[in-house]
Amino acid sequence: MTSHEYPDRIVLHIAGADRPGVTARLTEIIAEESADLVDIGQSVLHGYLMLSAIVDVPTTSNAFRKILFAVADLGLRLEVSAYRAERAHSARDAGTLAVTVLGPLADGGATARITRFMAERDMNIREIRSLSDKDLSGLELIVDLKPGEEPEAGELMDLRGKLLALGTELGVDLAVQKDDIFRRDKRLVCMDVDSTFVKGELIDELASLVGAKEKVAAITARAMRGEIDFKQALTERVKLLEGLPFEQAKNLADRSELTPGADRFVRLLQGLGYRIGLVSGGFTFFVDDLKARFGLDFAVSNELEIADGKLTGRVRGSIVDGERKSQVLRDMSQAYRLRLGQTIAIGDGANDILMLQSAGLGIAFRAKPKLQAVADMSLNHHERLDTLLYLMGYNARDLREAENVAGWSANPPKAG
Repeated sequence: MTSHEYPDRIVLHIAGADRPGVTARLTEIIAEESADLVDIGQSVLHGYLMLSAIVDVPTTSNAFRKILFAVADLGLRLEVSAYRAERAHSARDAGTLAVTVLGPLADGGATARITRFMAERDMNIREIRSLSDKDLSGLELIVDLKPGEEPEAGELMDLRGKLLALGTELGVDLAVQKDDIFRRDKRLVCMDVDSTFVKGELIDELASLVGAKEKVAAITARAMRGEIDFKQALTERVKLLEGLPFEQAKNLADRSELTPGADRFVRLLQGLGYRIGLVSGGFTFFVDDLKARFGLDFAVSNELEIADGKLTGRVRGSIVDGERKSQVLRDMSQAYRLRLGQTIAIGDGANDILMLQSAGLGIAFRAKPKLQAVADMSLNHHERLDTLLYLMGYNARDLREAENVAGWSANPPKAG
């Protein structure tokens, strides 16, 4: 199909200082002069209007002449180009990705490298949206792949891996997702606790009370890297806590510091109607307290055995390992009548791999390499948990509106 099959079709590009009534005047002329509006798109960037329209203008119509005069009267600039049908069909038939970039973008360097990467692979950028309010620190790019190319899971993972590696090189965070109807359809979040919802590993700090911090921390690190079985690692570490007074453990847990932005992350998601829970290889006396404190929907963790007010060095019941975390995610999605595709899992270690793989969207938060290798997206260069909201498809304006609706506000993170 060629442009010759649409002899009356043209593409209008209108640009200039934005003002009310531009779109209304254009469409009024089209209606009055028997032309047909095929498609239209418009955006305003810092008060500067960019409007494009595809219009069928029969030779008997005065629409084009009147549009020329109207645009001049409004103080705008008009460009006219030929309609090419092959471009329209190739874009419509291509697979589409949403690529989110977070970081220092004002100098254009990172954006240049990322968009050049796309151009070299015949990826066409259809839309760019700023996620930030002031300083340019977040962008969302809607990108069409080669015409007719719908990526298989392995191809998408390979492309995502190359883009994430480029992001690491450039010092920015990147997320690559299919831009489909399900991208903003998430309704449930399962989070790890240690080094995700809170800073550090509680069990390492508990070990400091019995003089075994270095030994326990070494086992923790190996477990998070996936070098040893989590159940075995937890059993060994808890054994070293034998004899620790429970009150000392509780007092230490009460002083634990949240990851920056954790409070805002939870409050905003609750205001948006999400179900939120904690799934942890940590301990109930701490995790259950966090659940109550933030009004979360569920919490699952390990229970330490206590006798005579002291830890016995054993865990009661089954251990919450990677398989159990994944199962909790599945159980909660069923309990709330959600598809797995509507779930989000967030973690940092190898114990979270199965949970992230089971979720509709798996996010590695400042995570170990083994988890990043299987996650849908990773956040490495930012410390605030609420920065993940940008990776989930929200922008600064969305979040400000959500805060206003909820009737509270907090200092928002920069997208970068």
